[in-house]
Amino acid sequence: MIRTVKDLGIIIRNRRKEMKLSQVELAGLCGVGNRFIVDLEAGKPTIQ
Repeated sequence: MIRTVKDLGIIIRNRRKEMKLSQVELAGLCGVGNRFIVDLEAGKPTIQ
């Protein structure tokens, strides 16, 4: 169960690693900047 933004970040990081993707690769696949993925995985609540 996802209760916080940090929980979501942990889930995304774990899945990314399972898929053997770097943060840069994931960002490219999602069409976002690397900073977005870094902040998302860190659980930053004000991500845009």
